[in-house]
Amino acid sequence: MAYLLNEPWLLGLVLAIILAILIELGRRIAVYIHVHDDKNYKDQMVAIRDGLFVLVSLLLGFTLALAVPRFTERRTLLVEEAISIGTTYLRAGMLPQPYRDNARDLLRHYVDARLDFDNAGLDPGRLNDAMNRSKQIQSQLWGGALAVTQTDRSAVTATYVISLNEAIDLHEKRIASLENRIPVSIWCLILSVSLIAIFTRGLTLTRRFWLTLVLAPVTIAIVVALVADLDSPSAGLIRLDQRAMQRLKAEFNAEP
Repeated sequence: MAYLLNEPWLLGLVLAIILAILIELGRRIAVYIHVHDDKNYKDQMVAIRDGLFVLVSLLLGFTLALAVPRFTERRTLLVEEAISIGTTYLRAGMLPQPYRDNARDLLRHYVDARLDFDNAGLDPGRLNDAMNRSKQIQSQLWGGALAVTQTDRSAVTATYVISLNEAIDLHEKRIASLENRIPVSIWCLILSVSLIAIFTRGLTLTRRFWLTLVLAPVTIAIVVALVADLDSPSAGLIRLDQRAMQRLKAEFNAEP
């Protein structure tokens, strides 16, 4: 389950196939147990089908409402981190030598580490490597800041320390936002109700029509895959926009 949630469009494909099989299975069972021979039976199945599809719609809408703010938060934190690193870089220019050049050089490497973190995707090796590099650079930057404060406790140094602390905090906030996923229990509920709804749809069909076997399963599968894609920013087609961090790297590289 966890693997499919990290591969949203594979999840959509698998779900579409399963739903198409279920709707045909429901049609065949309806023929076997003679559902359509009794009007009362058929009316009951139609009422159950309509209610279940309404429930599926509500569950998908609720889940989409959970996924969109999470994606927006991740995007906002990325931009805030880029701004914080840029501000720290500018304030590092007011530090005495040799801390000034050392801090700025470390911040350049830090931007590269953060871009690697965002581009690691689902590769645990690359992800852990980028996180470890970020932590190491943070330790070096903080060690340099402590060394500066031993001899200079001016307001200029204080502003640099504040910016550096904010950049470090945003690193942890971004990791927490990536871990803040839609609970698996909600996905299980959505998939279970979708399977039952499609099955009851098959029970109300009197004849096989290929478009009927395709439309409802594909529609549900696409919506589920889209929500899962929004909830999994490291995979799928919908990715976090890296242009803020890329512009920052270009600005750093443009300096002599």
